[in-house]
Amino acid sequence: MPLFRLKASPRQEFDLLRWFSRISLAAAALVSVLLALGLAAVVQTLLLRHDAELSRQFVQSIVATQSVSRHFTSGPTPGREAALAEFFGHVAAMPDVLRANVYDRSGAVLWSSESLLTGRQFEDNDELLRSLRGETVVERGPVAAGDKAEHMALGPGQLHFVESYLPVYDAEQKTGGAPIGAVELYRVPTELNATLREAGFAVWSGTLISGLLLYLALLGFVRKASRQLQAQRERLIEAEAMARTGEIAASVAHSIRNPLASIRSSAELQLEIGEATPADARETIGHVDRIEHLVRTLLSYVQHPAEVRGSTDLAALLAAAEQRFAPVFQGQGKQLRLRTEPGLPEAHGEEVAIAQVLNSLLANALEATAAGALVEVNVERAGAMLALTVSDPGTGIAPERLAEVFKPFATTKPRGLGMGLTLARRTVDRLGGRIELSSRPGQTRATVLLKPANA
Repeated sequence: MPLFRLKASPRQEFDLLRWFSRISLAAAALVSVLLALGLAAVVQTLLLRHDAELSRQFVQSIVATQSVSRHFTSGPTPGREAALAEFFGHVAAMPDVLRANVYDRSGAVLWSSESLLTGRQFEDNDELLRSLRGETVVERGPVAAGDKAEHMALGPGQLHFVESYLPVYDAEQKTGGAPIGAVELYRVPTELNATLREAGFAVWSGTLISGLLLYLALLGFVRKASRQLQAQRERLIEAEAMARTGEIAASVAHSIRNPLASIRSSAELQLEIGEATPADARETIGHVDRIEHLVRTLLSYVQHPAEVRGSTDLAALLAAAEQRFAPVFQGQGKQLRLRTEPGLPEAHGEEVAIAQVLNSLLANALEATAAGALVEVNVERAGAMLALTVSDPGTGIAPERLAEVFKPFATTKPRGLGMGLTLARRTVDRLGGRIELSSRPGQTRATVLLKPANA
């Protein structure tokens, strides 16, 4: 015999909604951030290229207006210095320019707003080489100390500077051609930086809000699907329980019908031979027929739902219930008060089915109350429906158990089956109505809403 036995841990149910909410939130956040980063980079690139192209066109217009194209390629000539000086002055006067460098075709600095750079030539300047091949190059970021030789003497790093290499073409050449030089601008464009910040904020805000709305939409859809799956699961469980109940009911009905048949036969025989008075014999036969009809009807409700037929006079139903339950309530020192609103139409459904629902509710109220309690039954209009309400001052139902009272076999009674309210709700559902249950300490109220027979 083993010294110990491993105890299997209870299997935890997979919580679809919880896991989906977590994973989808992480996925939506990741996608939103990546999308925002990508869109912000694209917007920044487009705005920088547009700004650089405007600057290139402005510089090219100065070259054409002042006719300085030949001075980029020729050596020292009369008037060259004066022409270039005027051109350089216009370039240096461009808005937000921190530094301006003008290069000839060989890459040498013809002029710079920083005099130390004039006449120098820098190696490994890939941006300049690309510009001399005809490409407008633009970059944005801080000036890193020692990053590039042409950054010398710029001082502390300028946050969000824009560095542009603008190719310059011969204005007198009609068919284009290779650039004759390049203009390098270091700018701190206030308006452009503000536009980039606004565009970035709009991109991030729009992307994150879109991701949040998408997440909420998906979460709402999955939440609804989860509720439907849960409802379907509960219906399957209830259907399985009802199927078992139907088998039990069929067996019980068969067992009841045999002695009922014997009782009825005995009553008929006693009536024929005169051993019982006709009134007693007919009363016995009537009770047997009533029990037979009740068993047959309830069995049909449990097993195979059929078309709802007939109507019920609720005032007469309450009178019959009072006649049956009033002595029981009095025997336990309790009171039963029934009230019906005058002029009510008949309720939709067979009397035996609605009577069984009322009997279940009264039986529960009887067991839940102590001596001296008052149980009230009211029938009145509730909009387009008829409301049959049973109220009792019992101990009430705990909130955590309130949602389970209609489940099959859910009961707190030592000898209860837990099928009374389940069958009652099933019956009312078939009649096109519903049961509403509310409870608090000292007050429990069950309301059966039924359709009028003429609805």
